[in-house]
Amino acid sequence: MKTGIGMFYAVGVGPGDPAWMTRQACDVLGFCPVIAAPRSASGEMPALEVARGAVDLSRKSIVPLKFTAARARSARNAEYVRAASSIARVLDAGLSVAMVNLGDVSICATAYDVLDVLRRRGYATQMIPGITSFCAVAAALGTSLTDRDSPLHIYPDETGNLDMALELSGTKVLMKSGKAIGETAAALSCRGLAKEASMVADCGLPSQRIFSEMTDLPENVGVSSTVIVPEGHRAARKK
Repeated sequence: MKTGIGMFYAVGVGPGDPAWMTRQACDVLGFCPVIAAPRSASGEMPALEVARGAVDLSRKSIVPLKFTAARARSARNAEYVRAASSIARVLDAGLSVAMVNLGDVSICATAYDVLDVLRRRGYATQMIPGITSFCAVAAALGTSLTDRDSPLHIYPDETGNLDMALELSGTKVLMKSGKAIGETAAALSCRGLAKEASMVADCGLPSQRIFSEMTDLPENVGVSSTVIVPEGHRAARKK
C-alpha cells in the first residue's frame, strides 16, 4: 500500500433524490477536497448534481471523467484506466478524492471499476454504499422485492435472453430497461405478466414516473427505468 498519498473513495449517492444520501456519503464529500464525477457526452453529470443537493461543493475541485456507453469490455476497461490515471495524479499530490456514482457502488458501478484499477496499483481505497435504484423503485411501488423463501434475480442492463430470465422462479429486477422497453413489454405480455409487472422511470428525480403495469406504455420512458416482475404470490397480492 502506498503511503503519504491521498485516499480514493467510491461514493454511492443513491438513485436521484439527495435526501436519500447517507450521512457517511455526505461526510466523505464534505472533507474530500477533490470530487470526481462521470460526465456524459452531452456534458451532464447527474451524480454530481445529486451530491450538490445534499452537500455544499462550491469550494471543491471538480474532476470530470468522460465515459462512453461502449458495449465492448476492452473499450470500457481502457476508459477506467484513463480515469484512474487522472485521479492517481491527484492522489500522488497528497489529496483525497471522492468519486460520486448514482445508486450503490457495488452494483454495475463505474466508480467501483475505477477503484479496482487504483487498488491494484497500490492506492488506499474505500467504498461508501448508497441506496440502490431497485430498492428505491420497490419503495416507490410500495412493494417488497423478496422474502426469505424466494430468490431475487437482478439484471443490471439489458439481458441477452429475456425469455430465459422470465422463466426463473422468484422476483426479477430488470434495470436500465428503457433502451428496449418495447421488447421487454412484448415479452411480458406474451407470458401474461404485463399486468403483474411494474416500472418506475427516473426514480427519485423530478421527472419520476410510475407505471403500475406494463401496458399502454409511451414509446420513450428514459434509459433509467427499472422493471420489477414479481413472483406468483407477490403478483397475487398486487391484485
